[in-house]
Amino acid sequence: MAKCRNRYSWLIVTAALLLPGCEAYDPPALAVAPTNPTASTVATRIVLTAGSRADQQLDVSANVLSADGHGVPNVSVAFTIGAGTVSPTTVMTDQFGMAYTIAVSTGVTEIAATIGAGITSSVNVLPSPQL
Repeated sequence: MAKCRNRYSWLIVTAALLLPGCEAYDPPALAVAPTNPTASTVATRIVLTAGSRADQQLDVSANVLSADGHGVPNVSVAFTIGAGTVSPTTVMTDQFGMAYTIAVSTGVTEIAATIGAGITSSVNVLPSPQL
């Protein structure tokens, strides 16, 4: 029994000597992506989509985006169509950077959206079926 106690005593003494040498690991600070508030407010591109509706018209939406991919509000978007009508022709983007209009195409044509600085996006559409 005394031999067993000596063995455990040796283990306890060894652990007591080694533990103070251990230090807690302090990981390096996480890298923080630089933020530029102005980058989120300057429009740099438009994503334009057009989809058909049950009433034979086209829903057209323009998503005005900043360089970092955020929607830019309060941007005037001018919509045009090669063959057909679009109404309204000028729309301000909402709080999410979206502008919407309705179009009717009279042939295979292109719908375009333009904002300041000549930034334009376009999409080709088929003719709207006439009722």
